[in-house]
Amino acid sequence: MKKYISLCFAVLYLTISHGQENKTIKGSVIKDFGQVYKIKTPDLLLDKNKKYKVIFDVYTDEKNKKKQNTSINTVARFLNMHALNNIKTQNLDIVLVLHGAATKNALSDKSFQREFKINNPNTKLIKALHKANVKIYVCGQSFAHKGYQKRDLSKNVTLSLSALTALIYYQTEGYQLITFN
Repeated sequence: MKKYISLCFAVLYLTISHGQENKTIKGSVIKDFGQVYKIKTPDLLLDKNKKYKVIFDVYTDEKNKKKQNTSINTVARFLNMHALNNIKTQNLDIVLVLHGAATKNALSDKSFQREFKINNPNTKLIKALHKANVKIYVCGQSFAHKGYQKRDLSKNVTLSLSALTALIYYQTEGYQLITFN
């Protein structure tokens, strides 16, 4: 019986301690989005004295129009996880390019409401990213192809001639490309 009780306590302890390590925490840069895991002793970190230029290429989105685009949330996670590991936000120069299925994420709430009968689930996230100095572009070609006008655009998003234009421009400026599509 003692062995059985000891085994139960051991399993309970391991479950509780393991479960606590797997809880996400809010970040310090984008507080309401981009929750991350605290990694106690990572083997690879960014150099905290170096400046990083990163461009995120996002062209997919959820089929469910009510859900936030998880790839855009990844940009918030990127900022939060690196700030948690002592990388200063001024050392992270971030650009986000939306096109393809992600084009609708660049719409204002009014325009999203007109087309999908709900507010844009990405509005607050995009506003938070913009406030954190992330440059956000939408592909003008995708925007026009879907029948949108510049007046339909969120005030936190800039219209690029195309996604190709933004991607080439920033990569020639030394930005590293990240795609999660």
